[in-house]
Amino acid sequence: MSLIDQSKPLKLGMVGLSATGWAATVLGPTVTQPSMREHFDLVAVSTSNETSAKASAEKQAKVVGHPVKAYYGDTSRISGDSDVDYVAVAVKAIYHKASVMPVIEAKKSFFVEWPAGTGLQDSVDMAEAAGKYGVRSIVGLQGRQSKVFTKVCYDFHISLTHTNP
Repeated sequence: MSLIDQSKPLKLGMVGLSATGWAATVLGPTVTQPSMREHFDLVAVSTSNETSAKASAEKQAKVVGHPVKAYYGDTSRISGDSDVDYVAVAVKAIYHKASVMPVIEAKKSFFVEWPAGTGLQDSVDMAEAAGKYGVRSIVGLQGRQSKVFTKVCYDFHISLTHTNP
């Protein structure tokens, strides 16, 4: 993993951030609120289909004030984007492992909702892969709109900026 310039916001890609739904009403606003913009910059979204991805990207572009890239399908597209430093995964637990593994293989740090997969083996597989590739991860609980979550995100950003390659 390369060093990230701590003087600039962490460029965030979000998987599962559609234009509507839970992630759009809770997770998205948490990282795009004005107090977080100096730490995070939403640059890309990824959903399961092209129509949803485009609608989300258009909606989020209005929030963040610049174009947001739209990806759909396999998460290898968003995780392979050189403009994305960090990936947040907000999809159903049955899709966590399939969504996270391409992110890990791209050597991008990530956030995934709890539970991390559908059972212990999914969690173990993701943790082992993250360790193998030297990728940092956060597994978080719902309710991320809290002040605690914003503090954890900020601390995670700072820890990423001080990671040696």
